[in-house]
Amino acid sequence: MLKFISRTFALVAIVLLAIVISPTISNSTPSTQAVETPAALGTQTQNPDVIVIDVVAAKDDRVDRLAKYFAAKASPFTPYAPNFIEVADRYDLDWTLLPAIANLESQLGKMIPAGSFNPYGWNNGNFKFGSWENANETVANGLRTRYAPSGEITPFRIGKMYAASHTWAVRVAKYQADIRAF
Repeated sequence: MLKFISRTFALVAIVLLAIVISPTISNSTPSTQAVETPAALGTQTQNPDVIVIDVVAAKDDRVDRLAKYFAAKASPFTPYAPNFIEVADRYDLDWTLLPAIANLESQLGKMIPAGSFNPYGWNNGNFKFGSWENANETVANGLRTRYAPSGEITPFRIGKMYAASHTWAVRVAKYQADIRAF
């Protein structure tokens, strides 16, 4: 038992000594105070241990890109681009998935059963939605709950269940790439 206590004490002493002499811990400035770096002051530093990184967030331009894509394809979805992005984010879907499925199934809403608002071929095209927003919400929810309750939803993961065609997933993925490139 004495050996265990001695070894534990020695280990604690070594760890504390390492913390005290560590070059990454500064005793000159309390951790609750902000420190201005030389880069923030507009000066250059000669200290090789200092790394200054500027992080600039990219603008989320998905709505604009999708609206332009819809407009270029003369889709009735053009004013609904924000809804597509909002629904995709809510259900953790790739933002290009719903438009890509709609492109394959209905040419972006141009070829649907009259008054159905069903651009996805949902329920073999027999389902009638009340609006484009309702269709997006219902299909996104269905993709998440029926086809992939967790994890990433890709055309290849859901294709065999969603459509009878063995080329469905490849074609949806191609439309996704087209949308991203637009």
